[in-house]
Amino acid sequence: MKNPCTRATIVAATLVAVISACTPQAAPPPSPEPDPFAALEADAKIMSHRWTAPDGVNLDSPEIQVTRGYIESENNYDRTADPATLYPGFKDVAHAYKSPPTPRTGTITHHILQVESTTHLGRPATEVHVCSVHMQTAKPTTTGWTRMETSFYMSLRIEQTDRATGSSPTLDYEHRLPYPTWNVFDDWKVERFTDKRMGYEDPWSICVTGMPGYNLDTPITERLAAAPVVEPFYPGWPTVVEDDE
Repeated sequence: MKNPCTRATIVAATLVAVISACTPQAAPPPSPEPDPFAALEADAKIMSHRWTAPDGVNLDSPEIQVTRGYIESENNYDRTADPATLYPGFKDVAHAYKSPPTPRTGTITHHILQVESTTHLGRPATEVHVCSVHMQTAKPTTTGWTRMETSFYMSLRIEQTDRATGSSPTLDYEHRLPYPTWNVFDDWKVERFTDKRMGYEDPWSICVTGMPGYNLDTPITERLAAAPVVEPFYPGWPTVVEDDE
């Protein structure tokens, strides 16, 4: 006996198929934008930066933020050889020379030894002298961890550019990240220079002989029993306040 519903069923199915084929299909949702700070977020779990300064030096002043951003960026790139670990705007003030990465982990303590207001070629400038101590960092090896460096000294000259607008994003200093999400170098130029002062109380001498936890008898290369601790960033970087907040 024939099924009386067969023809009706076929017709109905055909109509559904035709209607479905003619009905505009919703576009698939767009793929999420890649996180531009994913590399910095990952690197912050491997190496942290902590800063100290003499009384009266504000670690969040524009010139010191430029100093911090420059030195942290250089260190990040030296260890990773990944341009994504450079802070926003670094490539506008310096050239990142490509070289093989030198992986390390731990905590670098950067000591601001001296900040001087001066003039350079007739323009106002700020000279900042920094000693970065690597005693709490180590390089991974096949047998464990080896400290490879002790301290590193750098002098930077910070100047405003001719096109400086003085504008900057609104920042929330209560909520901080391990890295800046805005261009700390905007309106500024940075120059490394050699500070030729060699007196006992001058920054270079203090970096070599007077840093906490470091002295001339400390071996440059030393095997460690475990990886150094990645301490919390200090002071870290304020977050940008979005316009719609």
